[in-house]
Amino acid sequence: MQSESRSPASNPSRFIKDDELRDRIYRNRTTLAALTASFTSTIAGFPLDSVKSRLQVKRYSSVLDCARRTYAEEGIRGFFRGVTIPLVTITLVRTASFSIYTWTKGFLEQRETFSKGSATSSALTGFFGGAASGLLLSVGTSAFEYTKIKLQLEYLIAMKKGVPYVPRGTVKGFMDLYAQGGFRGLYTGFRLHALRDTLGTGMYFGMYDSAQHLIKSNPDTFGNVPVTLSTFACGSIAGVSSWAAIYPVDLVKAKVQRNALADVPPERPWSIFRRLSAGGVPKLYRGLGVSATRSIFTHGIMWTILEKTRTAIAERTAPPGDAKTE
Repeated sequence: MQSESRSPASNPSRFIKDDELRDRIYRNRTTLAALTASFTSTIAGFPLDSVKSRLQVKRYSSVLDCARRTYAEEGIRGFFRGVTIPLVTITLVRTASFSIYTWTKGFLEQRETFSKGSATSSALTGFFGGAASGLLLSVGTSAFEYTKIKLQLEYLIAMKKGVPYVPRGTVKGFMDLYAQGGFRGLYTGFRLHALRDTLGTGMYFGMYDSAQHLIKSNPDTFGNVPVTLSTFACGSIAGVSSWAAIYPVDLVKAKVQRNALADVPPERPWSIFRRLSAGGVPKLYRGLGVSATRSIFTHGIMWTILEKTRTAIAERTAPPGDAKTE
């Protein structure tokens, strides 16, 4: 009798409540996994992102010199200036990004737009899913990234102008930009931002999917490679390759936005690109070493945590009879 009193059936309301919660968690496992992974990787990689932004707009003798001078002049907080915006927007951006990517990819697969089971199909469906995600989200992320860049560079800009440095904070920084130029001012460099995110996100997901397809299609070659290591490698490859492809666009965007923030006379993006490219390829990729290191680290961690978290959630919340745990 005691065992019956403690059974789920003896307490229907509790059973239904737990069952509904379990089902809700299972259906949103990708969202929850993306949130956890993105939050962790953003915190871990933000100092490198800050150093990258500084290297793009000011000359330092080396990456180490940039890090040393930043710490000496601004302390540890200098590396995390502007981190609030990425953290605040993680939930919406990552959730929407993976949702749009997954929906678009599923749409293309259902209509058999590309031949099934091939590496080309995996790459193309991933690319178009990511491109759709990057393009749509750029409308919402452009203003926030511009504010982040303002916060990262406000100390350097104050020193260049010869005025006292007064930290404004995230909300005040956003409102300053709005007060100076309205919504249009918040979207300074939007076209470059949208181009970067459309191509970059498309290549990112396309590379990850094709790398995973390659590994799963060759069990004899990769069968002994731990899943954690292969996932980390796929995420790192996707991050590095996509950044390398769109880095010149990001560099020009940083110059356009830096000029606007510093009240420097505007220069057309194509003119900036020609001026930088005249100095050779290395000048177009100034700061890429930091970005590459950040991509290897943060995207490897993100995908590893995402896949492990999603699998763990699926294993614990999958409905009876559903053996799919990803």
